[in-house]
Amino acid sequence: MKKFLLASLVSIFTFNGFAEPIPADDILAYVRTKLPSDPIKLTGTLKVRTKKGFTKTSLPVEMELDWGSAQPTAHYRIGDESLEITWNNNQPTYHFSTPNTQPTSNILDTGINWADLSFSVLWWPRSKLINEEKKINRECYVVDVPVPDSSETMRLWIEKKMGMLLEAQTLDADKKEIRRMKIKSIKKMDGMWVAKDLEIKDKQTGNKTTLQITDLQWENPTPPATAFDASATINQLSIDLYMKLSDENTGNLFLSPYSISSALAMVYGGTRGETEEQMGSTLHFGGQGATHPALSHLRKKLNSIQQEGQIQLSVANSLWPQIEYEFLPDYLAMTKEFYGSEIKPVDYKTDAEGARKKINAWVEEQTNDRIKDLIPEGMLDPLTRLVLANAIYFKGDWGVQFNPERTRPAPFKLTDGTTTNVPMMSQTADFNLAHTPEFQALELPYEGDELSMLILLPSESDELPDFDLEKLAALEFNKMEVMVQLPKFKLESTFELGDTLAAMGMPLAFSRQADFSGMTGTRDLYIGAVVHKAFVEVNEEGTEAAAATAIGMRTTSMPPMFEANHPFIFLIRENSTGTILFIGRVMDPSS
Repeated sequence: MKKFLLASLVSIFTFNGFAEPIPADDILAYVRTKLPSDPIKLTGTLKVRTKKGFTKTSLPVEMELDWGSAQPTAHYRIGDESLEITWNNNQPTYHFSTPNTQPTSNILDTGINWADLSFSVLWWPRSKLINEEKKINRECYVVDVPVPDSSETMRLWIEKKMGMLLEAQTLDADKKEIRRMKIKSIKKMDGMWVAKDLEIKDKQTGNKTTLQITDLQWENPTPPATAFDASATINQLSIDLYMKLSDENTGNLFLSPYSISSALAMVYGGTRGETEEQMGSTLHFGGQGATHPALSHLRKKLNSIQQEGQIQLSVANSLWPQIEYEFLPDYLAMTKEFYGSEIKPVDYKTDAEGARKKINAWVEEQTNDRIKDLIPEGMLDPLTRLVLANAIYFKGDWGVQFNPERTRPAPFKLTDGTTTNVPMMSQTADFNLAHTPEFQALELPYEGDELSMLILLPSESDELPDFDLEKLAALEFNKMEVMVQLPKFKLESTFELGDTLAAMGMPLAFSRQADFSGMTGTRDLYIGAVVHKAFVEVNEEGTEAAAATAIGMRTTSMPPMFEANHPFIFLIRENSTGTILFIGRVMDPSS
């Protein structure tokens, strides 16, 4: 399956079907993305006070929660009674310490039940969005969730932006309030915001039950999300991939590490176990809880640059699942929340060719028609279950444009000692220039100064420089008048990255032992191919670039001279974060 093409990121998963969630179920799925993916333990005290204020009961409480495992579990212990919930494909199984107990059973005569305290309500089906209103001056969705095997309903107030549950009411068959649970205070414990004090009021007895959380412990402490630098991880992948592909390929080279990293991050969100560890290490990710929010922030930052109106820069994601196949709502919600993914069900079983054309049309639209026929004929078949696509498109004018009248044919030295004539652009203006023993570095800003091209021109014409992030960071630029000669060029590269990524440290993802159970709850898919294609055109006005990745799952008195008349490396990067969006080398501009 070594096929695919240009400016977008596409992943193919061999699954069977998809059912698009109803709006309220989608809201609950969004809330679930806010739950910690690493195991935690909460301890506290539950107190029941009578209507007159006397303490009726005081009981210790423990909650051991592991929502990030292949089969999420939650263990609740109150006094001598306990409940363990295990979810398999979003179906909860309850294990009570006391026989004949149900989620609606009273806990030790406290007046509250297990449904009031457990998070199980977030997985119950047939929820309905009934209203939108404010609660403690925050915009909320109001969602009704039927309590299984009961005539009762849980009414939830869910804060829109943070996905936090602010209040829950238990209603009887006539929709009259039986109990109300309110968050009284929240506190940051060990890097996580926790509803520290909850109050549940029984309308019939007037009793108030308070649950006070006093401690939080992580089973496997991980760095907070702020410790993960999305730009740094993409830049490191840029160097890793460039060096690896340089060894494997000759001639011109161009790719978008940002596109590759973003697409694989969406795939990474569905990994578990050793597959997750291998992908995280190879791609320099920071764990599920940190990676996706950081990449989401970067995506929004990049898309916001276009709003300034000086350049075109857009990033888009989409998921194309097989109709009527149920992917985990948690996974779909994650891709929507953090990657802004559109979800567009198609039918691979009966019309794989039609699905291919729809996805290709989306890619062409997102890349201004620069990437055509991304998915070749025969790539999709009735076994395809999901395609993930990421598209990046950039077009910017130089801050100081080259005059076309000064473009002349000029010789360009090739590595074999011969020369070829190419159209050479030239201008003299103030630019940032740096020198090292191995190369000169020239920064050419695009209009608006949000992005720039960095050109690394080796001192020896027959040998490209070795470089890494430390060398780039150590460059000392000085702004000065520079005579610049740069060839006009247009490059297009295509790579099958499956073997490359496997060799870099993530072979499990490409084997039948892969664990992508975070997508469907089962382990029935693996990556069959990762193909990337990129395009760039540099001329007097500026630069146009697009890239695509496909992941198939199957089953100086005179101004100094900067004369780029021999092979060089170039990068296009966002300046405020330093994120490398594109990287390439020019060996022969005429080819």
